[in-house]
Amino acid sequence: MNSKEALERLRELIGEEKYGVVAGELAGATVYFPENHAWQDKEIRNARLKADFYSGDYEISDLAKKYELSISRVYKIVQNRA
Repeated sequence: MNSKEALERLRELIGEEKYGVVAGELAGATVYFPENHAWQDKEIRNARLKADFYSGDYEISDLAKKYELSISRVYKIVQNRA
């Protein structure tokens, strides 16, 4: 879905009045909605991921699945390059 289609769908879902408020507050911003619909603070997620990694209970591939990330992203987080 492109940006125009996404904005049109958002307007349909929340109505014209709320859309105007959202557009006014977030004008010019880029917003990403994750597929699992759960907002998560990346610092907290990364800290949990590192704790899991250093516990020795998980392989990198397990962490990638658990946190729904790519293997390369998990490596970057563990190496503090995320």
